[in-house]
Amino acid sequence: MTARSVEGWPRWLAALLMGFLLVLALLIGSWLLRTCAPVEPSARVVMLEAEPSPPPPPAPPDPTPVLKASLDDAAADGRKLAAEVAALEADIKRRLAQCKPVEPPKPPPPKPPPPLPADRWAQKDLTLLQGCWRLGRDTRGTLELSGRSEACDIKAGRICFGANGGGQRSSTAVCPSTGTITCAASITARFGNDSTLGTTQPAVPCNPPKANWNGPPNSLTCRRIDDTLALCRDKLNFEYEFRRE
Repeated sequence: MTARSVEGWPRWLAALLMGFLLVLALLIGSWLLRTCAPVEPSARVVMLEAEPSPPPPPAPPDPTPVLKASLDDAAADGRKLAAEVAALEADIKRRLAQCKPVEPPKPPPPKPPPPLPADRWAQKDLTLLQGCWRLGRDTRGTLELSGRSEACDIKAGRICFGANGGGQRSSTAVCPSTGTITCAASITARFGNDSTLGTTQPAVPCNPPKANWNGPPNSLTCRRIDDTLALCRDKLNFEYEFRRE
């Protein structure tokens, strides 16, 4: 507005307007100062008591003893079960053995033919003598050796025949001074009319030649007793068992 326009207004109005403008200017200035000048904040600090923190949770228990006890129990159970299994297996085997079918008895082995069959003896079959025979038993006797007597251990005699009744008879004696004396002579067998078997042999020197084995005293006459035994006597009436070796 110009001075001219102001001059035309009433003075009081002009003064009122000016006062209004002044007040307005003060308000604006106050607002500017309030905005630009730092203002201490109005703050109130409230101290709050902190609540106590909860205690830490307790440590979990050590599982080792429990696990060890469980393992020991399991091992004991295992041993018990193993013993029960072994007992059951033994019982099963025993029962199976009881249930095993009974094998039929084996037939007895065939009996060998008797060495002195009655029919062949009665038929005077010399072939039944083929092979070796034991004459008498081990005994002790007195032998005449170079004009003196000596007690000796006399072994059982032995006769071996061929198919035709011919063969060899041998005898052995063991004497304390002379030692072992061996005598051997050829022998011939034939059946007599009285169902006896007779043998003859020549006189021969023994080894060592301190003893002689004379023929006639050592001839034999044998009678069959059963399928396995005959009894023979010599000229001096000594008796000998005649058996197959």
